[in-house]
Amino acid sequence: MKYAWVLALVATAVMVPAQAATPPAPPASQSAMAQVTRSVLADVSANAKGAVVFVGPLKSDEPAPRGTELTSKLAALVASGLGPGASARSEPVPLSTAQALARKATVLVFLQIEIATGQLRLTADAFRTTRNVWERARQPIPLPIAHAFASARIDGEVRTYLAPVPLLLNHIDKIPIEDHDIVALACGDVDGDGGIEVVTLSRRRATVGRLRGGRFVTARTASLRDLSGIAPAPLREPIGGVAIVSGKSTQPPHIDLGITDRQRGSRLDGDLRSLGTISGVPFSTPSGDACVRFQGSALTASIGKCAEADVAVDAAEVETPLDAAAVGSFVRANGKVSFIVATRDPRNAELRLRADGQTASLPHAGAQIAIADLDQDGSPEIISTLDVLGKAGGDDALVVTTWQPGAPPRERARTAVSAGVRAVAACPPEGVGAAPIVLATSGELWVVR
Repeated sequence: MKYAWVLALVATAVMVPAQAATPPAPPASQSAMAQVTRSVLADVSANAKGAVVFVGPLKSDEPAPRGTELTSKLAALVASGLGPGASARSEPVPLSTAQALARKATVLVFLQIEIATGQLRLTADAFRTTRNVWERARQPIPLPIAHAFASARIDGEVRTYLAPVPLLLNHIDKIPIEDHDIVALACGDVDGDGGIEVVTLSRRRATVGRLRGGRFVTARTASLRDLSGIAPAPLREPIGGVAIVSGKSTQPPHIDLGITDRQRGSRLDGDLRSLGTISGVPFSTPSGDACVRFQGSALTASIGKCAEADVAVDAAEVETPLDAAAVGSFVRANGKVSFIVATRDPRNAELRLRADGQTASLPHAGAQIAIADLDQDGSPEIISTLDVLGKAGGDDALVVTTWQPGAPPRERARTAVSAGVRAVAACPPEGVGAAPIVLATSGELWVVR
């Protein structure tokens, strides 16, 4: 539905120049396997040069028909990262067996791999090997000389080793909420504990909560009037944005939020306590976040970093015709990370898609859009609404379309939302099944699975 623009519709919502073919690939963007491998190597490699790498049997909360191939590949990746002289054994074995088989090596690295709650989890322990019966008698249970743990959300590469996820989207939970004027949503891990929270932004306040047992359980609330004064010249229809930014080496995890009703935006911690101010309305990108500054009109805006201490972003004018956009990343079966941009042309309500040098379009789209690989199959889903504002008898709907660049877009599901969609977000996968979609309508959150 074409309400005011809503930035940060998901953790990857962004406005981009209309002429841009694709955003630059953030250097930190990696597949889940690459992320966990890189993380554990940072903690064990100094003590494990030339090690032999073993892996235990896979633990998984969902079917994994190619589980042995998954563990073998991760063992090979870790061994490769340990440098010359390191090797990997592909067959999964218990730690006791690995210790017996590794007697001729100096160091043994033992990996434990788990698929749980939508995450790939990798634990690595490095041990000095025991070469004879006397050493094993003195220390029958050797202590590790290095330990590491890492996790990442399941993506298209990991999913190829697991059972496919059906994208049904036929189950809807309608959850009452106090706020009837939501302008932005975000869904992700706010406090770094691995759980998924929903952040809502209305014209009065911001909330962080979790969806539990058919209720939105509000954990924290912040009043916007306590964060900033009224904007001297607010837009007729407010534009709001929320960005959940994971911790980087230069800054802790935080939430950026802003709305054109207020003079300035805010940077908050996971408890919604102020960490400072930001300039503009924030949106998340795969490499962090940035902010849009409006100059009296929603059709003309500029993009820059939200705070002076942030990493610089390429400033660019948001050119017309453009009134909504989203950018997302997705991981293919081969581990390659690709980026997709969707922009909506307000003149004809066409949603234009661009990825890997390919283009496509969706007609009659509304201004609420998001991008996510809901079933982690390596092909992104475009989540959109309908261009129905002001049309007699025109009910809004949530539309989910899969697009593999190089092929035509394919509509997968359509759900009527007669009250209109005010904001939409795609959550990360949290367990067996497709990732949920959260949308805000008047007085309700809908969770679509």
